Amino acid sequence: MEKYTYFIKNIDCAHCASDVEKRISKINGLNNVNYNFASTRLTFETEQKPAEFESLITKAINSVEPDGTLVHMNAQANIPTPPSFKWDLIIFLVGAVLGIIAFVLEKTVEIDWLIITLYCISACVLISKTFIKAMQQLFLSKTIAESMLITIAVIGCFALAEYEEGLMVIGLYSIGKMLEARALFSSRKSIQGLMEIQPEYAILIDGRDEHRVAPADVKIGSIIIVRAGERVALDGTIISGGATINCAHLTGESLPSHVKKGDKITSGSVVTEGMIEIRTESEYKDSTVARIMGLIENATDKKSKTETFVAHFSKWYTITVMALAVLVTVICLACGVSTAESINKGLIFLVISCPCAFAISVPLAYFSAIGKASRRGILIKGSNYLDVATHIKRVVFDKTGTLTTGQFGVEHILVLDNHYTEQDILKLAAMGEQHSIHPIAKAIIHKAHGITLDNITDFREDAGTGVYYKYNGDDVFVGRDKDDKTENTTSIFVHINGKAVGEIFLADAIKAGSKPTCDYLKSQGIAVTMLSGDGAKITERVAGQLGINDYKHSMLPEQKYEWLENEIKKDAGYISFVGDGINDAPSLRRADLGVSMGMAGSPVTVEASDIVLVDDEPTKLVDVIRLSKYTRSVVIQNIIFAIVTKIIILVLGSLGIAGLLAAVFADVGVTLIAILSSLRILKFNFDKYQKQYIIQDRQDMSQLSQ
Repeated sequence: MEKYTYFIKNIDCAHCASDVEKRISKINGLNNVNYNFASTRLTFETEQKPAEFESLITKAINSVEPDGTLVHMNAQANIPTPPSFKWDLIIFLVGAVLGIIAFVLEKTVEIDWLIITLYCISACVLISKTFIKAMQQLFLSKTIAESMLITIAVIGCFALAEYEEGLMVIGLYSIGKMLEARALFSSRKSIQGLMEIQPEYAILIDGRDEHRVAPADVKIGSIIIVRAGERVALDGTIISGGATINCAHLTGESLPSHVKKGDKITSGSVVTEGMIEIRTESEYKDSTVARIMGLIENATDKKSKTETFVAHFSKWYTITVMALAVLVTVICLACGVSTAESINKGLIFLVISCPCAFAISVPLAYFSAIGKASRRGILIKGSNYLDVATHIKRVVFDKTGTLTTGQFGVEHILVLDNHYTEQDILKLAAMGEQHSIHPIAKAIIHKAHGITLDNITDFREDAGTGVYYKYNGDDVFVGRDKDDKTENTTSIFVHINGKAVGEIFLADAIKAGSKPTCDYLKSQGIAVTMLSGDGAKITERVAGQLGINDYKHSMLPEQKYEWLENEIKKDAGYISFVGDGINDAPSLRRADLGVSMGMAGSPVTVEASDIVLVDDEPTKLVDVIRLSKYTRSVVIQNIIFAIVTKIIILVLGSLGIAGLLAAVFADVGVTLIAILSSLRILKFNFDKYQKQYIIQDRQDMSQLSQ
């Protein structure tokens, strides 16, 4: 079963978007249908050709939104189309001018038929778009939506000869909808900047010839060239040249960096100066930029609990208020209230009943947060993970590559058997570690550069312990002893036939952002734990420098998982696990919130995690927690503001204090304010944390990194 992606344009109502998704989901042959209102993206799975369903999908869309359009996924499809603001503005001005003329004539002359005619023409001009949409929704989808409620309210006002109030209702509604469309368009457009990391082409070198091809057509091992101003299309190793690159869209780091021959480079980076030739090491679908694009595109498909609640609440809310509108009208009539006043109070309930303030502002808040985080180099796979981050009570860190740089270097080699030399020990270790991607293995391979590595047999790896193999008839083991021999280093032993013949000492450095990250978490009442596969002394040293009192050493991957499993069973609050290696994948999957360190790591690790910190910087975890709490506060503020405002105006309307104009504000005005409130998240200030913690701890971090 294949997954396919389309885009649906011209849907500006979140409630309508929900109806569209439900109707498409009912089409036989389509599975896992998801329509993301914020990004306009439709995804579904099917065993048949997607073209067979296009007409049925279009019919389902048009049954809810007649102007909705199904668009194929292509390079331009994800760019939002600006609303017809100018045309809507012209219509509004024409209707408003006619209404003003009628109002002036009413105060100066007594030509009733002319005044009434002008009022009616003004209303027809202003309500034309709303009325057409209401009729289409009523007859095509049998739906009574916001457009119908406003239409009924305006007709009711004119039936009661309240012409000015009727025009004010549709006038304010029209202004609100135009501003709402512009705000929604702006939020969608701001997120489109995230898609700039996608390369449009790659320049493939074939002998002396150069060919511009699609990145997806470049095979592993090909040579591509990237010049100043161009974007790196695929991951690989630089084989020639040097350049200054900008990785801002990948990591959020605005400072440029220099790369040269032999360096690894990730797709999505922009060459600002110089020229480089790259030997590709991945296909486009497996490249860094493709993985990031996939995460961004799928990020808001997973709804948070708040969004799901609001979606269900909105549905029953509208039905309930419509029933109350009829009930209020009947009660007023039964109590002797005049027919005009009774209908007016019922109309107030109708106008207020639209749930757009909830249905738009909540998902827009989460979408804005995910977009803001992506620009920071933080990839959040779903808005539900933002909710989880606000409830974290403990953060569990892996040590190597997470709190430390993971860039081990060989300090020195100790020969324990005079039959061997330092080079022999290094060669034996490198032959065993040449197939591993562990940081220690990489350090040994790097140190052994230039040494010819012979073939080995019966290779076997014991995760967390070491590797076994046969060489020249001898049984060789390369791995850890029961404990480290020094306080400041970790060591790897080389055993031949059960006897230790050499020991390789390595050292790792603490990341500059690790201590301020731990300090911040503890200041927020979040417990910090460190789990390490290293021995007691080195684990204790790192924990002491970071101020971590709760730590475990000499832990195998399965032991980390079992420990995490037991802690989660205690139900003492949500636990986040932060790691970077393949062996961390089970723990990342099991934790309430799995955070992986970097897109340069294993695809398995990235897949297992819920949040990816692109540049391996632990301080980004603080950004996640702060942003998630801010987002939740904005969502709660929007919901409370909308509910309280609507309830107040409903009560005032039932008492005859508030009229239809107040009802319009409770609908369109509240929606617009909630949207603008959600957009505050795009202006969230990450640097406040930087000033509060990182600058204060600069001297401490400098000492830790030495």
